[in-house]
Amino acid sequence: KGRTMYIVPYSMGPVGSQLSFNGIELTDSPYVVQSMKVMSRMGDASKNDIHKRGDFVPGVHTVGSPITAPGQPDQPWPASSTKRITHFPETNEILSYGSGYGGNALLGKKCFALRIAGYMANREGNSMAEHMLILCATNKKTGVKKYIAGAFPSACGKT
Repeated sequence: KGRTMYIVPYSMGPVGSQLSFNGIELTDSPYVVQSMKVMSRMGDASKNDIHKRGDFVPGVHTVGSPITAPGQPDQPWPASSTKRITHFPETNEILSYGSGYGGNALLGKKCFALRIAGYMANREGNSMAEHMLILCATNKKTGVKKYIAGAFPSACGKT
């Protein structure tokens, strides 16, 4: 109540790619809108791809801090002491209440790109969603294989 709601269409990956997944986040946080613009492919191209493909992962986020009275000042970082972040992998839905933390508010990131996408990959068997990497490089002349392992923590620029 009392907040502007934003509709954020985004693509996790190149817009239109068979390997990309689309999402729409409904939020009352301008921080989320700006952050999703930086960390995903957000905007008209994503919206058009969603219309073309007809599928997306829906997410609803609220800071959980309504503005209930006329003239009531907003908080610089609104949030609720009650926090609920819920994933519904069977229906590919995400709900987030009361958190301004990136991983719980930017629903295209950990909630979708890791948790929901991991379930989708297991269910559909055609993709993988991980924060880790094992790479094998093979020398074509000698056949010698070298392995490299890597970990990609939050906020490292994976996307």
